[in-house]
Amino acid sequence: MKNEMDILITGGTLLTMNQEGTMIEDGAIAINEDKIIEVGKTSQLEKKYSSEKKINAKRKIIMPGLIDTYGHSGHGLIGGFHHPRHGWPTGKLYWHATTDKWWYAEAQLAALERLRFGVTTGASIVGSTPARTDSPIFGIRNAEAYAKVGTKIVLGVGPPDLFIPHIDEWKGSFYENGEWVRKEFTYEDALKNSLEIIQKWHMKADGRVKIALAPPYIFGRHTWTRYTHKYEPEHVPVMKEKALEFRQLADEYGVQIHTHIFGDTIDWAVENLGRETVDKVLGPDVVIAHGNGLKQSEVDVIAKNKATVASAPSTGENLWYGYAPLVELIEAGANCTITTDGSAPRFSFDLFKDISRAMWHQWIRYETQAVLPGGKALRMVTIDAAKALQMDHETGSLEAGKKADIILVDFDRPHLTPITYVPHQLCFYVNGNDVDTTIIDGEIVMENKEVLSVDAEEVMELARVEAQKAIDLIDLDDFKPNDKTFWHGSKYEEI
Repeated sequence: MKNEMDILITGGTLLTMNQEGTMIEDGAIAINEDKIIEVGKTSQLEKKYSSEKKINAKRKIIMPGLIDTYGHSGHGLIGGFHHPRHGWPTGKLYWHATTDKWWYAEAQLAALERLRFGVTTGASIVGSTPARTDSPIFGIRNAEAYAKVGTKIVLGVGPPDLFIPHIDEWKGSFYENGEWVRKEFTYEDALKNSLEIIQKWHMKADGRVKIALAPPYIFGRHTWTRYTHKYEPEHVPVMKEKALEFRQLADEYGVQIHTHIFGDTIDWAVENLGRETVDKVLGPDVVIAHGNGLKQSEVDVIAKNKATVASAPSTGENLWYGYAPLVELIEAGANCTITTDGSAPRFSFDLFKDISRAMWHQWIRYETQAVLPGGKALRMVTIDAAKALQMDHETGSLEAGKKADIILVDFDRPHLTPITYVPHQLCFYVNGNDVDTTIIDGEIVMENKEVLSVDAEEVMELARVEAQKAIDLIDLDDFKPNDKTFWHGSKYEEI
């Protein structure tokens, strides 16, 4: 008598991403409810299990869903608006031309994009840097959208930095009674709103929605080239107080801390805030975005505290501050992941594209291809990424008892024919459009490239409508270069 399963996937090449790196040819996986029951050879599992829902994975790779450990909400409706000299319109548009419906539409689109690219779990700050938390509604609408689409999400919320002027003024615009109204808010308001979002949405939607505290720069921003900032002596005790407050709140509410740290920052914090404070704030629940330009002394502090560095190889920080020292971080024992940093202004939520870019950055640093092996890079978007988000006990690898967060990658395509060495093909040849099927918590949310959890066309149409409403309110000409230099020049002129 065979055991009846909800889903039985057979006949594929199976990458478990377990500790041993087990790969199974003609592999199969049995799923019941939201859990993986067994992984093994097709011939073995077909003797033990039956299912009304069988998926033939011939010429497909069965692997854990990808996990994108750092990104931003809002990006999905402004991609393409960018000028190397003028920047991009996040500040003005996010804070003064968007409604809660705009944020819902964008989050739906982002969740859909991730799902189609095989990203079963993502992290996103609600807005750019800083998060838009002048009202809790923007985070709430993000959570509602992800819950509807089905993609797992860790939403980052928190107040703007007290000293870095990322926003021109502490005001946000709201569309009320047919007109736009600007309302002032304070640091305390933003923190209160963030805690309200945590209370309402952390661990909701059957655990698929989690909230994190996301101070932009928990130890300040101490860079030596672009976007430098000078702190006055009177700022230091306030920075220490706020950093410790974030640690206390994270512990109290059981949420993670997501923040930016670049080179010189931890050295500065150790000198000015004290090593005891730094060790108290950092920990396994802290995700450090970027990590570009970190010194060995800083690498050692991060590793000792078991924090994660989420490297974003597609972003401009790699030009401004140097590459993240991933090799040194890994050798020191730190957890490292590869991430997209969002889907604008020049990239997408296709996490596959960033795997090889991260590898290339380390090759350039070391002038050899004998660093950051492909297998480790794949772990950095699966099981190591799950560890970063404190989910490795339930996802990130294909093992019995774990959540069934699974993708099938179609290798029956010209650029993936013939199937040779699958891990290398995943690193260097696959892109998000090769994902055929996405399963989250045992639910098939996309099969044969057809999204089943929502109407994809409705999601995209709402996104088009809401994007245009915001675009009509803002002069975006500075972000759409169309002059002689753009089409024929060798470089943009200095402003």
